[in-house]
Amino acid sequence: MELDELRQHWAAYDRRLDEVLRLNRQLLRSTNLGRIRSAMQRLRAVLGFELVLDLILVVALGAFMAAHLSEPRFLIPAIVLNLVVLGTLVATLQQWVRASALDYDAPVATIQHRLEAVRVSRIRSTQWLLLLAPLLWTPLLIVALRAGLGVDAYALLGVRYLIANLLFGLAFVPVMWWACRRFADRLDRAPWVQRLARDVAGRNLTAALDQLASIAAFEREEDGSDRPAPPVPPA
Repeated sequence: MELDELRQHWAAYDRRLDEVLRLNRQLLRSTNLGRIRSAMQRLRAVLGFELVLDLILVVALGAFMAAHLSEPRFLIPAIVLNLVVLGTLVATLQQWVRASALDYDAPVATIQHRLEAVRVSRIRSTQWLLLLAPLLWTPLLIVALRAGLGVDAYALLGVRYLIANLLFGLAFVPVMWWACRRFADRLDRAPWVQRLARDVAGRNLTAALDQLASIAAFEREEDGSDRPAPPVPPA
């Protein structure tokens, strides 16, 4: 076999190998994107349920506020709860929009960037909700007793008891944050509790932000440009 003929054979083998590698990459991309689509469909369903629940709470609290406009002791706790629910509603809606607008034909790095942005927003919302939960117990108790049973919590439990509960919740927040930072890594037997603890401590958010920065850097290297990294979308 002459040298030129051998070179032609090698060139043909190289072209076949490149084609096989290209098909394998397409197959791997298609498989992974299928899994991503399924996961995002489940996430959108969960977010949709949360949106409906938040809307119901907003309407219910709005009706309660309208019925107690002349009673500040009931109106103010309802306003506090409604502001928190509205904040949760806005954050959930943003997450749903981002999850629904994901372009599966975009480059892999871009898809990863969008997914990480959704993850960061989700973690941040969970973190704030868990940190605020101890402070919301007292206004929730006042509104729930009045709306559900027609009972005046101030008269039933006493103002001192309600203030003590509020102060306890205020003191509990830093303790909870410290405990989550201290013991989050030791909760291996309860993964979901560990995940929540890491959310409260901010570790999952930090990891997500680091991953987002890494993806942004990879995108810049892939494009061969020195453009600054895109900012993290707000939660």
